[in-house]
Amino acid sequence: MGQKSATDTLFGIIAAFIERRTWSQADLARRLETRTETVRKHLTELTGGGFKLEREEEPPHVYWSVPKDWFPGALLFKADEVPDLVRILHRARRGPLRDKVLGLVTPRLASVGVAAPELDDKAVVGPAAREDEERWLSILEDAASSKFALRMRYFTASRSDESRRHVSVHRVEHGGNPQFVATCHKAGALRRFRVSNVLDASLDRAEPHRAVDPETLERFCEESFGGFRSDGPAIECAFFVASPASAWVARNLPDPRIERRGVEGGARFSVRTSAVEMLARFVVGLGDTATVETPELARAVADIARGALANVAPTTGRAKNGARRPR
Repeated sequence: MGQKSATDTLFGIIAAFIERRTWSQADLARRLETRTETVRKHLTELTGGGFKLEREEEPPHVYWSVPKDWFPGALLFKADEVPDLVRILHRARRGPLRDKVLGLVTPRLASVGVAAPELDDKAVVGPAAREDEERWLSILEDAASSKFALRMRYFTASRSDESRRHVSVHRVEHGGNPQFVATCHKAGALRRFRVSNVLDASLDRAEPHRAVDPETLERFCEESFGGFRSDGPAIECAFFVASPASAWVARNLPDPRIERRGVEGGARFSVRTSAVEMLARFVVGLGDTATVETPELARAVADIARGALANVAPTTGRAKNGARRPR
């Protein structure tokens, strides 16, 4: 073993405890490529100097540990682990919180001699987040983890209506349009809510949180489609798309739950969902490339298509419902 200075050994001990909290005396000596007696001497000196070390004997081994709070107020990373954190932050939704954390991490990398990944914000662009949306996301995440009820003012777009209600948040789903799944205390049932429609929100410790069975929650989420779920039962829906259009459809599905199965002449797409109307809107957009194979989906597609055709009146300037067309 090479000769190490006392300073090198001390720094090596600190680095080892950053990596993990408990070491046997012999393993630590091997890690530092020095003698067990040298390690024991330095550990004893550190303990005498007030360093938080706990010693435990299990003959023939001696174990040394640091408590969970031995490095107070800090979360420890190795310097070479942090660049991956920076990459993840660059991919995250752009907003004040992301910018704040990046502003903290990047300069500290430089202070320990590690270069941050050279990622251009104009080249690596995460989705944008509105400031109020980011604030609600933090509160929603706290509600889900703390199991406290949430009091909120919410805008229901389908009714163009604002209302106040209590909910118990069970899951927060991030993405282009963040949503959360919660038990609505007013309806007494699981509901999906869009974060962008939250007008005000706060934790309410006085209102009891309403738990949900994990299987019920998973089934509710699985039966959703594209972030929507209807109150009715889930229905098996399927449609066929001929080649070569089926290849494009497979890469542009609005929901990852849609299953694709290659069949002669193209592909069959199927999903079990309660939000049949939302699936029908997608299928209508495929035009004559799609052939519907299940009755419920066929009815929904026909209703939407008829409604769209009823409003096509190019010679009159008015839709058939009497509304004047925009110019």
